[in-house]
Amino acid sequence: MPKTQSEVRSLARRHTRTAIKVLAGIMRSEDAPAAARRSAAAALRDRGWGKATPPIEGGEGGPEEPIYRIERVIVHPENSDR
Repeated sequence: MPKTQSEVRSLARRHTRTAIKVLAGIMRSEDAPAAARRSAAAALRDRGWGKATPPIEGGEGGPEEPIYRIERVIVHPENSDR
């Protein structure tokens, strides 16, 4: 049995090429269930490009709009700390 997290990671990484080939095979297989094909495609996409970040929901269930604020500060030279 592996003793450390890094040993487990190293063992798993040895199978990366095979795992990707299996996922690609499932994704391309017309005989595979649609759910399996979608899952395989998502796993490949996430591995290659990273997971998409979900939108932040606003008050009414829609995505929250960012708020931009520009502030102008006027400082008298005698009161400036800079």
